[in-house]
Amino acid sequence: MNVKMKTILGLSVAVMMIFGMAALTGCGKKGDSKPTSETTTEATTTEETTTTEETTKEKTANDLYADKLDALIDEYGSVNCGRLIDLDGSGTPEMVIFRGSAPSFTCEIYTIENGKAVNVYEKSFSGLRYWQSDASYEVWINESVSPTTIVLFDSSDEWKEDVVYAVSMSGGGTSTKELKAVADGEPDTPDWSECECSINGETVSGSDYGVERDRLQTGADEINPASSDVDSLRAALSE
Repeated sequence: MNVKMKTILGLSVAVMMIFGMAALTGCGKKGDSKPTSETTTEATTTEETTTTEETTKEKTANDLYADKLDALIDEYGSVNCGRLIDLDGSGTPEMVIFRGSAPSFTCEIYTIENGKAVNVYEKSFSGLRYWQSDASYEVWINESVSPTTIVLFDSSDEWKEDVVYAVSMSGGGTSTKELKAVADGEPDTPDWSECECSINGETVSGSDYGVERDRLQTGADEINPASSDVDSLRAALSE
C-alpha cells in the first residue's frame, strides 16, 4: 500500500471515530433527575369549639333573701332570728329579721323589688310589755288578722306604760298603728281603765284600748326577738 492510500485510510478512520464519538455523545443518557416526591402533609388543626352553656338560673325570692341575710350577718356580726311572712298577701313572702340585745332590739322587713331584696321597714324597740313580770321578750306575729300584723313592744318602764307598734304592709309599703297607755303611778293591777290610753295619738277609753290590744294578740304567734335561731330562717329560705 502506497503512502497516499495509507493517508486516505487514516483520515477515514479518524473521521469515523469522530462521528462515532459524536453519536455516542448525542445518544448518551441525560442526567437522571430523580423526581422529588414531596408529600406535604397539611396539619389540620381542629379547633374544638367548646360551647359552655352558661345556664343563668333566675334567682328566686328565697335566693335573694338568703344573699341579703348573709350580707346582714357580715354587716352586723350576727342576726338573732327571723321569719318569712307574706305580709301584703301578694303570694311572695317578706323576710323579717330581728337583731340586737336587750334593751335594744331592731326589727327589719325586706321585700322583693326589681329583682332585689330591699328594706321597707326598720325600727328599734325595747321588747318590754306592760306589766311584764319576767325577763322574756316578745314580738307577736298575727297572721289571723287582716292585714297580717307584726306587734312590737317598746315600753321604757313596763310597770307604768304600754307602748305598742302594730306594723302591717300593703301596696309595697308599711304602715304602723301605735297604741299607748300610761298609768298614773304604779297600779296594783294591769287594768287599762287606770291608764290614759290612745291609738295613733287619739284618746280612747280603756275598754276600747283593751279590745284592740286583745285583737292583736288573739291567734298571734309569740316569739322572742332575743332567741338565737337564725338556722330556722336559713332552713325556710332553702325550701
